[in-house]
Amino acid sequence: MLKSVVLPGAAVTLAAAALLLPLRGQEAVAEEAQAFVNVVDLEISPASMPRFLAALKDDGAATIKEAGTQEFVSSVGQKDKNHVFIFEVFNDSAAWDAHQKTSTYAKFLGITMMMIKTYAIRPFASVALNKSSALAPQADPPLLLNIDEIDVVDGQIDKFKDAAKTHAVASVQDPGCREFDIVVSQTKTNHVLMLSAFDAAAALEAHQASDHYKAYMAATKGIISMSTAMPLSSVAVLTK
Repeated sequence: MLKSVVLPGAAVTLAAAALLLPLRGQEAVAEEAQAFVNVVDLEISPASMPRFLAALKDDGAATIKEAGTQEFVSSVGQKDKNHVFIFEVFNDSAAWDAHQKTSTYAKFLGITMMMIKTYAIRPFASVALNKSSALAPQADPPLLLNIDEIDVVDGQIDKFKDAAKTHAVASVQDPGCREFDIVVSQTKTNHVLMLSAFDAAAALEAHQASDHYKAYMAATKGIISMSTAMPLSSVAVLTK
């Protein structure tokens, strides 16, 4: 279950310090050859959203330049306009630890901490990170991000991963699908998050009508105990 932390006035400074501490021990044990994925959900004070997003863009631009960073995706909810979702991919947990010690990260926290109402930060490990090889449109409108959070029935995680990976590889061949990532929680081994990015809602609808999507649904029927979807609009999708 996603744990939210509420930040009332006096607790802000302490929370900022806690965020700067690296994830250690059982909460951040990534397997070799897997990327470390940091997922953050935040609720921002409505009046602070423009300033927060400006600071977030600056933070992302600096973070992607770090040697251990592979991708930085930031987005806002399509339904909850004050909800911010961040998906950061690092080479490993050591790269994430190093990121947390940078002056850029400290500056971002210093600017934004008073703007944050709640936050939840969760460590994941990559299963598959797929990007489309097709040329992106010349215009740069926000991408539609679809976040699927899934609990898999005990003992069925390998079967689910196999079906999801096959589906993801096929998905980035769909017109308008830019990315399809699969990551698994490091604190709850049967919890999977899938991030897919599309040029527009029509591309997502076409994707969900595809044969490979239907095959994925058939292959995973009966082994999913919980599934929720969250539509987002990208702020920045930065990759190397």
